[in-house]
Amino acid sequence: MGLLSFLKSKPEPAAAPASAPPAAAPSVPATAATEAGAMVCRAEIVDERHSLCGYRFSTPEPEPAMLETLAAAGVPEFARQRVALVPLDLDALAADLHLPLLAPHTIFLFDRQAAGLPAADIAARLSALRAAGSKVALHGVTLDEDDAQLLAVADMVVLHLNQHALADFQTLSKQLRLRYPELKLVVDGVESWDERRMCASWGANFFMGHFLTTTDKVDPDAKIDQSRMTSIELLNLLRTDAELPAMIEVAKRDPGMTYQVLQWANAPGSGQTTKVTSLQQAFMVLGRNQLYRGLTVSMFRLGGGATRDRDESLLEIALTRARFLETCSKLPQAKCDELFLVGLLSLFDVLLGVPMANLVGKMQLSDDIRDVLLGQEGVYGPYLTMVLLLERNKVERALDIAATLEVDVDGLPQVGQAAFEWAQESMQQTSAD
Repeated sequence: MGLLSFLKSKPEPAAAPASAPPAAAPSVPATAATEAGAMVCRAEIVDERHSLCGYRFSTPEPEPAMLETLAAAGVPEFARQRVALVPLDLDALAADLHLPLLAPHTIFLFDRQAAGLPAADIAARLSALRAAGSKVALHGVTLDEDDAQLLAVADMVVLHLNQHALADFQTLSKQLRLRYPELKLVVDGVESWDERRMCASWGANFFMGHFLTTTDKVDPDAKIDQSRMTSIELLNLLRTDAELPAMIEVAKRDPGMTYQVLQWANAPGSGQTTKVTSLQQAFMVLGRNQLYRGLTVSMFRLGGGATRDRDESLLEIALTRARFLETCSKLPQAKCDELFLVGLLSLFDVLLGVPMANLVGKMQLSDDIRDVLLGQEGVYGPYLTMVLLLERNKVERALDIAATLEVDVDGLPQVGQAAFEWAQESMQQTSAD
């Protein structure tokens, strides 16, 4: 099923605001929609191929409540397929509070410095946890002899780039890799692609931080490939309510675009009982609004090659961001549609390595969308700022902004969880595209 058909065919979740547009989303599990009382904070975990392979999950609550919230928010279900790194202390372990979060890809993260017990005692408890089938990650370890017994029973070590002098960090990384070759090394606090490359050269396997949503090398003179230019031209025609023949003429110039549009129109979720064989039929079946969304999303998947995994990772973040923006407010439907586009378009400069001003100059956008993408605040600026703060786990500041926007602050955890699950299901349903 294509992403466009998926967006078109799914019913609206019950937890969405009444004013939200009838854009599609999967049903949200009742536990996630009704029991999760705190904002779930997620930090992306990116592997060596630039694939977003999982998240570190947490909430601002004390640990017992945090573990309950994460279980209610569906983290065990997520961890059946992808990595879920969950902080856990030894007291919670002794009380078996971690049991509801057990899943094939759940990894429990322990802070060595906060444990407050001799290394031998900690090692014994972690060994028992591993013997029961769980995976263990450690933070705060050193190369001291005492920590050797801990490292021997760990699956993963998390190092924070900013908690060490750079020379010490380099030594620690290289020695861990040399002494424990089976140990997976995760570096947190990676804020740029240059830092990511540096850490990879010292043996890191996984990376956490905000580097993924930052531009690597921006080329003001970079050319956008033809397929993406075709998409932009179609998007412009749709925004200006162009006639159907003009859109068909543009799509015909790119065989790949013609094929993609026909695929969307013939997908099982489109509701067609007979095969769609022409672009005119396809455009009529899809409709302008869904075609606009589909083209915008497909921009992330037109690159291929060496950037494919990174592009998929960016798409996941952009979909979550866009869906959250679309459903968090009580604005009219047209404004919610524009907020969805703000979320998707906010990562286009990162995706293409082109200055945002160059991209905005090629697209027919409303002044409100143009202003926020160019950093000029405008009507949508506070909404984008709010979601960016939430992505960086700055929950209190985000909620302050939400209050000024008259957003339902108490309902934001449910909106955030529903947006995340919607993006996950969207990605799963379209992975074969």
